Amino acid sequence: YTFYGPEETKFQNLTDNFLKRDMAKIMPSIGLEREPIPLWWTTDFINASPPGTKLEDEKWIVGEFNCSCVGISKCLAAYCKDDTPTANFCDIPPDDRAEAKRMGDLMGQKALKILAQ
Repeated sequence: YTFYGPEETKFQNLTDNFLKRDMAKIMPSIGLEREPIPLWWTTDFINASPPGTKLEDEKWIVGEFNCSCVGISKCLAAYCKDDTPTANFCDIPPDDRAEAKRMGDLMGQKALKILAQ
């Protein structure tokens, strides 16, 4: 699994279009125009363009929105699998652990702000 941040130049066209053009259409398109977007969610995108399409001409479609079971990719090292049955929080590299904490803290701050309204 490869995590790409919002500044990744390879996906700049996708990011810009999604944030600046498409975001305002999402909730109305699913009949939830009076609701805020979920606090913590992910979107899986699929490149629908033929191979060789210029980056600025790529067309992306949403494969799924996930609001119920969002993972923090920086914590994948703590995921127990057949080959890592005792994996835990301490298995997360320090830099990834710090980023996961930053993300969790940010979401906590946003949630508290919403609850205080």
